[in-house]
Amino acid sequence: MSIIPSLSREESWMRKSALHYLGQRSTSVANLRQVLQRRARRKLGPEADVADLIERTIGYCRQLGFIDDASFVEARLHAGRSRGLSARRIGAALAAKGVDRTLVAEALAGEESDAAEERAAARLAQRRRIGPWRRTDKEAEIEREIAILARGGFAVSLARRIIIADPDEIRALLEI
Repeated sequence: MSIIPSLSREESWMRKSALHYLGQRSTSVANLRQVLQRRARRKLGPEADVADLIERTIGYCRQLGFIDDASFVEARLHAGRSRGLSARRIGAALAAKGVDRTLVAEALAGEESDAAEERAAARLAQRRRIGPWRRTDKEAEIEREIAILARGGFAVSLARRIIIADPDEIRALLEI
C-alpha cells in the first residue's frame, strides 16, 4: 500500500489557486508563474520564499495537461487571425505573456504566412468598415484607412492593396 504524501497548507493553497486561475482562462507557463508569485506575495507576505513551491505547482499543472505553451500559442494565433490581427501584433501579445519567441516563430511558420496575413488584413478592414466594406455614402479617405491597417501591424503595401481592392475579390478571399 503506497502512502501519498500530504501537501503542506501552502502547497495545497497554491495548487488550488493555480487550478482556479487555469479554470477561468488559458495562459502561458511564464504568465502563470507571475500570477502565482503575485498571489503568494499577497497571501504569504513579500519575504516568503515560494519559488520552489511555484515550480512544483507548475509541474503539477503540466503533468495534468492544464498548461501547455504550444497549444496556448496555437489557440492565440487562431483567435488573433480570426479577429484580424497581424503576425506582428500576435507575436507581441504572446511575448508579453512570456511565451518563448522560437515557439511563436514555429507556429507562424506553420501557416501560409502571406495568405494568412492577407486574410487577417481583410478581416480587420471588415471589422473597421473600411476599404471594400466602406459605406457608399462616405467619402473614401484612403490614406487614413491605410494607416489604420498599418497601425494594426500590416505592411503598408498590403494595407494599400486591401483598401483599394475590388470588394468581390476581397470577399472571396475571406471565404477561402
